[in-house]
Amino acid sequence: MTEKPPVRIAFVDDDENLLSSHRRNFARLRPGWDAVYFNDPFIARDAISADPAIGVVILDIHMPGMSGLELAAELRTLRSDLIIVMLTGYADLQSALLAVNELGVFRFYPKPTNLQTILEGLEGEIAARQGHVEETLPTDFLDLFELGVVAIDDTLSILHMNAQAAELMRGSSLVRSSSQGRLIIEPVPDGLAGFLNPPSNMAPRDHQSYSVERDGEKLSVLVRRIPKKTAGTATFMVILVDPAKQKPPAIDDLMDLFGLTRSEAKLTQKLAEGLALDQAAELVGISHSSARTYLKTIFSKTGVNRQPQLMKTVLSSIPSLR
Repeated sequence: MTEKPPVRIAFVDDDENLLSSHRRNFARLRPGWDAVYFNDPFIARDAISADPAIGVVILDIHMPGMSGLELAAELRTLRSDLIIVMLTGYADLQSALLAVNELGVFRFYPKPTNLQTILEGLEGEIAARQGHVEETLPTDFLDLFELGVVAIDDTLSILHMNAQAAELMRGSSLVRSSSQGRLIIEPVPDGLAGFLNPPSNMAPRDHQSYSVERDGEKLSVLVRRIPKKTAGTATFMVILVDPAKQKPPAIDDLMDLFGLTRSEAKLTQKLAEGLALDQAAELVGISHSSARTYLKTIFSKTGVNRQPQLMKTVLSSIPSLR
């Protein structure tokens, strides 16, 4: 019987302190495995693409010159067999969805996460790939987010639910889990059944958003299809947002979404919190006349012409519903 080659992992991170920590702990935690370390994503890309023995890449999402998402995209094009794990300093839902859905990233961990935890997760995936592989929905990253997230199949059977979704269900009459473990949304959104199980002559859509309302209670629902690499049951991510508890997007999100400068994003965030323009200007540290000038630019970039429209646009553009 041929002996299986040792697992070889590449760590890619511009944080030298973190790389040093990995060097100290890796051999102790997995003495039968091998590792290489890179603090430059460009060097890492070239080395990993040229070395088929590297089967796993653990990379930071935020690096100068080339982001982790960009590196993952290039590596996925060059090496379809790689197991890619991504680390980030904050829970970024949009990046997680992109990383898992489009780039085939195996796991998405916040920093810091104990190296032993990451390696334990990898062990099971490596064993599965060496034996019989069955496609499953990666759900570990769902618990990172403040939004209610539920993973379901095409029959609405719940595969995973994070704590935020469970809490939302306890206080809502619009969404619940049945005794058979199925997701129940009442009233049922128009078109949901067709989205989950489209006719054979129609290409399935990637995502669909719904607004559910009854007796004055409202719920925003986004359903995203999880791409499958093999034939099998379709899986979906359902993101639940209570508009009454919705917070304005973070400043960085506003900058990314609408191309705002940091000062414009700060002013927009304060306006989305319901403050008048003069109050928002004072908190941001700009004059009222400057705030009016900023507001014109903000209107232009967000495609609105009135402040109420701006608030609606901003509050409906949180990362979960992009």
